[in-house]
Amino acid sequence: MLVVEDESIVAMDIKHRAEGLGYRVVGMAASGEEAIELARKEKPDLVLMDIVLKGEMDGIQAADVIKEELNIPVVYLTAYSDEKTLNRAKLTGPFGYIIKPFEDRELHSAIEVALYKHKMDSKLQESKERYRALIERSPDYIMLLDSESRIILVNRAFEKLTGLRRDTLKGKRVSILQKKGFISEKTLASLSELKGSEKTFEAEFFDFKGERRFIEVHAASIETATERGLIQVIGHDITDRIEAEKKREELIRERSKAELYGFVVSAVPVFASSIPPQLRNAIIKNFADRFEKNIKPNFQRTMDKLGLSGGADTNRVFMAYIEWLSSFLGNLGIETELRREKARYILEFKTFPWIDEARKNPIFSLIFRAMLMRSFTWTGIRGSVIQTSTLRSRDENMTFEFHLTEK
Repeated sequence: MLVVEDESIVAMDIKHRAEGLGYRVVGMAASGEEAIELARKEKPDLVLMDIVLKGEMDGIQAADVIKEELNIPVVYLTAYSDEKTLNRAKLTGPFGYIIKPFEDRELHSAIEVALYKHKMDSKLQESKERYRALIERSPDYIMLLDSESRIILVNRAFEKLTGLRRDTLKGKRVSILQKKGFISEKTLASLSELKGSEKTFEAEFFDFKGERRFIEVHAASIETATERGLIQVIGHDITDRIEAEKKREELIRERSKAELYGFVVSAVPVFASSIPPQLRNAIIKNFADRFEKNIKPNFQRTMDKLGLSGGADTNRVFMAYIEWLSSFLGNLGIETELRREKARYILEFKTFPWIDEARKNPIFSLIFRAMLMRSFTWTGIRGSVIQTSTLRSRDENMTFEFHLTEK
């Protein structure tokens, strides 16, 4: 340790008493300037610092330099316990005080407490620095909000995503991201509704170049010893995954579309001839089975993303099914319209690529009836599908009725 005392006799006494307690004294200084020089040279574990020193720099000023520059704990020695002096000393974050005169046990206790506190503080600081480094180096986008949805911090990845410096964002409400066009109102609402909860959801984010990114957001409420209601938001970029899934789904749609076209072309001659109804039904069932094998996985992924695969509300599941079905049929060049009439829903095909052929041959109506009846079973909804128009009349479009039974 280093002893800083401007009275040589007192300094020597402190040195002997400290050594008698088992501590090694690496030096003694009589002024603040000398104390700083010795501390830089010897790097002691602790400094015993008299507050009142001769010269231009007193012990408080010297302790402040030593703490900031060298991170060495300081224990003050003083015969003065007035409030003004103590308040000045507190600002330097001392690790203890010893009021002169003192007993050996007081000196020993003050030194041990200071060394232990400094050790714990150092570990805490190391932990903070590791956590800070982890946040800064993370490829994920990290943001911390306070209880009023104000931004406390963002990491480097978040800065790169938005093109905004963290000091520009700090203290601003998270709504600034929506105002600047980075997120939608829906995403902002999801972030604003997180108090006291934990949530994972997917969101679109437009970076500073205006390019759309798909982000999987995990947000959770956290608490510290001094703050409550903090919200930690971590965004993982899943753009590549989403794009890959879209390409895969597009390939599936194209394959299904090609298969449907191929099936229609091959089946027309069969149906043009007089074949038994049993064979016709077998052909339709074979198509329905292939349709389910190729398309049902896509439907299930869609419902999973919407959180509707676990026995959700019948109307929500049905409307999601209709949206999926309309999208699928749209890829085949078929536009649809849904309307409700009393206790039933009617789905009408407004356009149909094979309209002329369909008016002459029943295969088209049979194929699409099989598609709708089979896909409706995937929803788990109790009810029925009835085809009410087969395109055989020039005045009608193909239509289907859905009758739902509440669970």
